[in-house]
Amino acid sequence: MSNRSGRSRFLVRCARLVYQVFRLILFTCVMVGHSPQRRHALRWISSMRPGYLLRKPSPWLTFDAIEYLDAQPLAGRRIFEYGSGGSTLYWITRGAECVSVEHDVRWYEKLRLRLSGMAKVEYRLASPRREAVVSGACDDPASYLSSDMNYQGYSFRCYVAEIDDFPPCHFDLVLVDGRARPSCISHAMPRLKPGGMLVVDNGDRPNYARALADLQGYSRLSFRGVVPQLVGWGQTDIFIKGPEPAAEEYPHDGPRQRMTTGC
Repeated sequence: MSNRSGRSRFLVRCARLVYQVFRLILFTCVMVGHSPQRRHALRWISSMRPGYLLRKPSPWLTFDAIEYLDAQPLAGRRIFEYGSGGSTLYWITRGAECVSVEHDVRWYEKLRLRLSGMAKVEYRLASPRREAVVSGACDDPASYLSSDMNYQGYSFRCYVAEIDDFPPCHFDLVLVDGRARPSCISHAMPRLKPGGMLVVDNGDRPNYARALADLQGYSRLSFRGVVPQLVGWGQTDIFIKGPEPAAEEYPHDGPRQRMTTGC
């Protein structure tokens, strides 16, 4: 009986491996045939090795979005990020000042050792809290909820509010690539300088649409394409904050769908 069950598990593992290899080959063919993304093929294949994002280092965004950030002058810039990892190391190597907030204790401890002794980085842990009563939908910026089923009954209010420790218009760039992203977007808006960049990964997800609709006065750059370590297409959106309008440009009853930052 044990031999039979062992053989079954072995066959299941083999089937999964064959399926994964098939998906990898199929997507490689599709990507090579997709001319705008063909140039990323070698980097994408290289990214499949374990630890690529930390070793590179690189944010976990589409390659086109990474190329756009590579072309930006980030030295001396102030950056806040929701979600840590390769992006944290990337900002540091680019000479930026980074505040990074992480919700996962185990990942935090692992990366904290890597960041030990590095200047220009402030690494924060803000774990979600279990609430007796949690209401609202995950697409509501006021709910502080994650769409991840593993976090049902948990509130990310403290995690999201980490950025509130800083004054309005403080950051040149905010990366939203963690949990409770609609809430993160809402809290990031007043902390971003005019001309600053709000980078939202997976901005095409339907549950982010409600929060993104509030980004009035921002120009949007969408980068859809190949993503490191992902067999499939992804999308990263970069929103560039416009100048604050003068008071007379608003109707007398105040601005619509725009958060006033007092800059």
